[in-house]
Amino acid sequence: MAALRNLAIGAIRLTGRRDITEATRAAARDMHRPFKILKLTS
Repeated sequence: MAALRNLAIGAIRLTGRRDITEATRAAARDMHRPFKILKLTS
């Protein structure tokens, strides 16, 4: 679980966001946003 959390935090930071709490809340509101951050969508 820690590895997945660190992956998520690293991916968020790569997008330029510094407020991890707000970024994770925003990602939770839109289920497609985490996939966009990880570039897993076409």
